[in-house]
Amino acid sequence: MQLSTHTTPPASRSSNAAPSEQRAAPAASARNIDPRRRFIEVRRILVLVLVLNLAVAATKIVFGLRTGSLAMTADGFHSTLDGLSNVIAIVGLMAAARPPDPNHAYGHHRFETLTSLAIAAMMLLAVFGLLESAWSRASSGSVPQVELASFVVMALTVSVNIGVTLWERSAGKRLNSSVLLADARHTASDLMVSLSVIASLAAVALGVGRADAAVTVVIACFILRGAWQIVRDAVLVLSDAQAADPEMVARVVREVPGVVGTHNVRSRGGDGVAWVDLHVQVDPSLRVDQAHDIASDVARVVEEALDVPSDVTVHIEPADRRHLQDERGHDPLGHVASSR
Repeated sequence: MQLSTHTTPPASRSSNAAPSEQRAAPAASARNIDPRRRFIEVRRILVLVLVLNLAVAATKIVFGLRTGSLAMTADGFHSTLDGLSNVIAIVGLMAAARPPDPNHAYGHHRFETLTSLAIAAMMLLAVFGLLESAWSRASSGSVPQVELASFVVMALTVSVNIGVTLWERSAGKRLNSSVLLADARHTASDLMVSLSVIASLAAVALGVGRADAAVTVVIACFILRGAWQIVRDAVLVLSDAQAADPEMVARVVREVPGVVGTHNVRSRGGDGVAWVDLHVQVDPSLRVDQAHDIASDVARVVEEALDVPSDVTVHIEPADRRHLQDERGHDPLGHVASSR
C-alpha cells in the first residue's frame, strides 16, 4: 500500500488552481514508517505469534485432558482461539494493505479495524464456552488431578504469554497497528487466565475442589474485559472520532508564516493513518501560488505534530471579517436540514 506523505513539489503546482480550495499532501516525518514495510512487519509478528499460540494450546490441552483439569483444558482451547484470531488478523491485514481503488478512494485501512472486531468476537465465544464448562463442573462436583508437570507446563505458558504481550504491545505502538494492540490485549488476558489456572491447581491440591470451576468463571471475566476494550477502540475509529486535538493542530498552524487565522479543524483516522482538514485564513492580496505554498507548509507542520502518515486538506480563505471566526460552515448537512 502506497501512501503519499510529502508536500506537493514546486514543479507540480498549478498556477491556475482555485484559491478557495488547496489540497496539499504532507511532508514526511522522520519517524514515519513506510506502509509496505509496516504491513510486512505486522504480518511477520502475527505469523510468529500464531505458531507460539498453537504450540502453547496443544501443550495445555494435552495436559489438561490427561489430568482432568477443566481450567487448564479451557485455557488450552482459549489459546486455540488465539491462533484462529491470528489467522483472521493476517487475512484482515492483507485486505487492509490493498491500495486505494475507485470504490475505496481513501484505501482499505478500516479492514484492519474490522479485523480487531473479529478478534473480539472470538473472545466472546470463548467466554460463552468457559461459563458453560464451569457450570457443568460445578454441577457434577468432579475434582481434577493435580501433578507437578501441570505446574511446569503452566509456568512455561506464562513466560511465553509475557514475552508475546510485551513484544506485540511495543510493536503495535511503534507501528500504530490496532490489530497488534488488540492481539496484545488478547494475549494479556491469556496471561491472567494462565495465572488463574495455576491458582486453581494450587487450590485443588489443598483440597478446595470447586476452585477449578470458580477460576474458570474468573477467566471468562478477564476475557470479557479484553473484548470490551477492543470493541471500544474499534468503535472510536469506525465512528470517525477525532484523531488529533483540534486545539493542538490550530496552535501549530498559527505558527506557520503567512497564516492569519484558522478554524474548522477536523480529523479522523486510526491504524497508523490520519486525515485532517481545516480552514486557513491568509492575506487576500496573495497570489494563488503563494497561498498554495502556505497550504503546503501547514500540511507539513500538521503531519510533524501528529507524527503519523497524514492526508491534510487545507481550505484557503481570505483573512477578512467574514472568515475570521472561530467556526464557520462546520455542519453543512445540519444547515440543509434546518433550512427545510
